[in-house]
Amino acid sequence: MYKHTLRVNGEYLAKAQAIPSNTNAVGNGGSIKAGSAMGAMEVIMAAADAVTLPAQTTITLQLEGSEDNASFTLMPVNHSVTTGSGSTKFAAGEELARLPIPSNAPKHVRCRIVTTKSGVSGTVDVFCDFLPR
Repeated sequence: MYKHTLRVNGEYLAKAQAIPSNTNAVGNGGSIKAGSAMGAMEVIMAAADAVTLPAQTTITLQLEGSEDNASFTLMPVNHSVTTGSGSTKFAAGEELARLPIPSNAPKHVRCRIVTTKSGVSGTVDVFCDFLPR
C-alpha cells in the first residue's frame, strides 16, 4: 500500500518530454479531468531517461487549470528544485517533483515545466498518483 504509485496505465500529462532549456513548456500529454478528485491525487514529475541540470538551475513543475479545457490559468501549486554549485543528475525513474492537486481544482488540469538556465538535458514523464483513501 505504501511506497507504491497508483496510476492510470498510459495516462500522462507529459510523456518523454524534453526538458525546456531556459524557458517553459506545457506538458505534451494534454490535460486530465481532475476537478472532482477531492484532493485524492498528486502529480509526479520523474526522469524518463537520464536528466542533467547545470549548476544554479531551477526546474519547476506548475499546474494550470481550466473549466472549459481551452483557457488555462496558473494554479497556486508548484514545486521547484534548485541545484547547487555543481550539476545535478537524475537517473531514469527518479522523482524530481511531487505536488497535490487541490480539492478545489478546476475541471481540467495540465502541467507546465519551467527551467531557469540553458544546458539542461534529458526527458521527463509527468503523471498522476492516486492516493488510497
